[in-house]
Amino acid sequence: MVRPTHGGCDDLVSIREDGPLTAVAEGSGHDPVDLVQLLTPEGTRVDHPDFGYSGDDEQIRGLLRDMVMTRRIDAEATALQRQGELGLWASCLGQEAAQVGSGRALREQDMVFPSYREHGVAWCRGVPPLQLLSMFRGSDLGGWDPYDRNFFLYSIIIGSQTLHATGYAMGIEADGEVGNDDPERDAATICYFGDGATSQGDVNESFVFASSYQAPVVFFCQNNQ
Repeated sequence: MVRPTHGGCDDLVSIREDGPLTAVAEGSGHDPVDLVQLLTPEGTRVDHPDFGYSGDDEQIRGLLRDMVMTRRIDAEATALQRQGELGLWASCLGQEAAQVGSGRALREQDMVFPSYREHGVAWCRGVPPLQLLSMFRGSDLGGWDPYDRNFFLYSIIIGSQTLHATGYAMGIEADGEVGNDDPERDAATICYFGDGATSQGDVNESFVFASSYQAPVVFFCQNNQ
């Protein structure tokens, strides 16, 4: 079966011919790349031999608590924005599981480059909600030290954080902080952005540099629908 993939790339197709789901750009001449799907668009979990869940009930309760807290913070901030108390608030409604799940998978030394919606990841990294609100209220330019919590300031310019993340990842690799077999130092970088940001030149340039230099960066694209 061949069908267009979701995401606005008309020339990118998914192929399943008695094997795993793969993706390839039509006419590119490149071999297909295996795709990993753990959740269907309808929310049904898909079993995968390499990515099974091994957590316990306590971890599940903790993740659920983080998701509930994220949604509550988001709902309160949205109400404040509607009342005129905040100049802006970008909601993360519907993205709680993606943000909390990925945020809790990070190690302390991993660096996060968010867009302006990663309130769940901020919660997981220990950024107080009031510090988020002060930025959206215009009281300050960002109320936390990025290096204190390894969580950079929100990027308002769409897609610009991908450049910062790629450069940072190239830097830590040059400093020997990647693949050193030291669990206390071995670091990675994750960058969050919405599906709309993929049309920005900055994002595509980041992909090219990250691929060319094999930068240790995870590009985490979320559907903001």
